[in-house]
Amino acid sequence: MHFDSDIYYGNIVKGDLRGAITYIKQFPEQINLYNRFMDVFEHEQYITYEVDSELNNILTAYQQYYRDVFYLCMEKDQAASKLRARLAALLGITDDGLELCDLEQNQLVRLFMSRGLHFLGGKTSGYYGPYIWRTTETVSYDVELPDGIQSYTVKLIDGFITRSWIDYLSFGEIGPGGWADGDGTINCVKSAWDFESERFRVSLLKHEAQHARDLETDKDMSSEDLEYRAKLVELIYSSERNLLQAFAKEADNSDKSNGHAMAAFRIMKGFSDALGADRIHPAAITVEQIRTVARYLFDNAREGK
Repeated sequence: MHFDSDIYYGNIVKGDLRGAITYIKQFPEQINLYNRFMDVFEHEQYITYEVDSELNNILTAYQQYYRDVFYLCMEKDQAASKLRARLAALLGITDDGLELCDLEQNQLVRLFMSRGLHFLGGKTSGYYGPYIWRTTETVSYDVELPDGIQSYTVKLIDGFITRSWIDYLSFGEIGPGGWADGDGTINCVKSAWDFESERFRVSLLKHEAQHARDLETDKDMSSEDLEYRAKLVELIYSSERNLLQAFAKEADNSDKSNGHAMAAFRIMKGFSDALGADRIHPAAITVEQIRTVARYLFDNAREGK
């Protein structure tokens, strides 16, 4: 058996840290990675970032949350409650009625801004974890989607301290490459992309532009529906890559709050139904066939079928 990075990263994206650790433990060549996981999550030797001690204390509270929810498998609400209590204590907040989201959007945004840093809190696929970076550059792109061409503002953001929980669990190997704001602006992690590649044009621009388009139509669209439609757009426009293989490894319907994994599971079921097969093998399906089926599924989703 050979180490398959797609299986490993698939577990990380699903938030299955225990599964990722169990998987790499089988391979002697991954001993350093395994020991690193043990240092951080078993022995609580937390990462120190290149920021001052006050901000590092805040980031340690988030690292403790990651350990609670991903390694100790604590119930999500309980882990979030402990995170809120730790942050409130560090910030000297005694108002028990102040919600975690308010604490992030106000106190933490101001605190990090006072150090010249941008802070974005909230949840990614059901879990808390901040995005913290140094610089922003604004550009504009015309993006073609199934519903037509539209111009989108893109913020190229750089100098990251952290990119939420996927970045943390993978020790910076993978993480969100961007996201769409409610106003239609696309945020792009500059260091994550080759701007001449299909991966940038499709997996960032078209994916996030579809989010922006959908949020214009329905600001309350679920994370699963948003990701389902955006992933289908990736499949529709990808001619150089078989992305269905990656989505198959990400697919999981065990955690309803993980929009990425749920959407990937829904896509795989949609392909099985469309192709009339109980189980499909993504590597055996041509890219052209993938694009055709993806467009069929996208059109059905648009029509509410």
